[in-house]
Amino acid sequence: MSTRLELSPERAQALAERHGTPFYVYDLDVLRARVGRARALNATLLYAVKANPNLEVLRALRGAVDGLDVASLGELERALACGWAPEQLSFAGPGKTPLELAEAVARGVLVSVESLRELEDLAALAATHSRRARIRLRLNPSLRVQAYRVAMTGGPSPFGIDEEELPLAAAALRRHAQVLDFDGLHVHPGGQCTSVGGFGTAVAATLDLTERLHREHGLVARRVNFGGGFGVLGDGQELDVEAAGQRLEAMLTRYRAATGQALEAVLELGRWLVAPAGLYVARVVSEKRSRGTHFTVLDGGLNHHLGATGLLGPRLPLINLSRPAAPRVTRSVVGPLCTPLDTLGLDVELPEPRVGDLLAVVNSGAYGYSFSPLHFLGHALPAEVLIAGDRDEPRPPGAPPRSPAAS
Repeated sequence: MSTRLELSPERAQALAERHGTPFYVYDLDVLRARVGRARALNATLLYAVKANPNLEVLRALRGAVDGLDVASLGELERALACGWAPEQLSFAGPGKTPLELAEAVARGVLVSVESLRELEDLAALAATHSRRARIRLRLNPSLRVQAYRVAMTGGPSPFGIDEEELPLAAAALRRHAQVLDFDGLHVHPGGQCTSVGGFGTAVAATLDLTERLHREHGLVARRVNFGGGFGVLGDGQELDVEAAGQRLEAMLTRYRAATGQALEAVLELGRWLVAPAGLYVARVVSEKRSRGTHFTVLDGGLNHHLGATGLLGPRLPLINLSRPAAPRVTRSVVGPLCTPLDTLGLDVELPEPRVGDLLAVVNSGAYGYSFSPLHFLGHALPAEVLIAGDRDEPRPPGAPPRSPAAS
């Protein structure tokens, strides 16, 4: 089973005729194969819903991963609607509202605590509901791990309690022990890490904090969430999860031997799991030459797929689904919007695109549809198509029909 979505010209055309363009397509078989590889990590595996909150994706992952990482009440409700149990959910995020915290406590959802204020609020809510709140302390270590291209530790941050405030957090945990069920620690070092050594550095820093919490403050972590941020880059480079799993297991074994404590490792993966399982597909509707540049114009762009523009990181590769064997040429690929920001590829090399061809943005299963300004300029929303094997998954109830684009 491939762990990257590939579509034949015939399959791509059939999907376009059925669903219209532009559209997202997610292959559930590829997603399950990615989960299978991630099992080499030998850790409790959470899926980060923010990466792709499609309901069918959440349903497909039930029984495949151990739980979900949610970051809003909306994501929590989507998870419950898809059959996930509250105790399978972990709730993170720096701006949880009083309503969100109250719902998490009342339902028994585990909360990653991002600040000392949130810790006190949770204790008060738990006392009000006459039940213990399940919590992990999310920490912001002083170390910034350079291997994470999007670093989220080592400096001022809205995410997590600063390492220097660990004594204050530990004192609050002891003070509220009757209403706070302390599960362990959570450290999310950042995003887009493709280095096993960098991952190991982040794990070592987190284990040091775990050991300090016990040695200096008498608090024992049952579980440690080492975060996610496993990288998938456009050139096909990605974190070797099999090697990362071996590194993690060796480090946990050494920790157990040194401290006498057995830790359950938790990892929350989003992009690594679902990005390669998805494509964003748009049709070439025009082309033009302007002062030496040859433009290819698509019927979708920034409005549907902000991440494909390079505004938030490197642009994602483009492929020609209709004619993959065509001679390779250099083109600048743009969308239909009235802004020069709507550029998906600048002087990129790809099989020659012609009007009517279907082009696809690879690694589009994560941070695509829900991460984009979908209503900008009022273009129709793209379909989200689920495939498995040789069949399309049924359209969700109430989804509007779409008129296929002319080929």
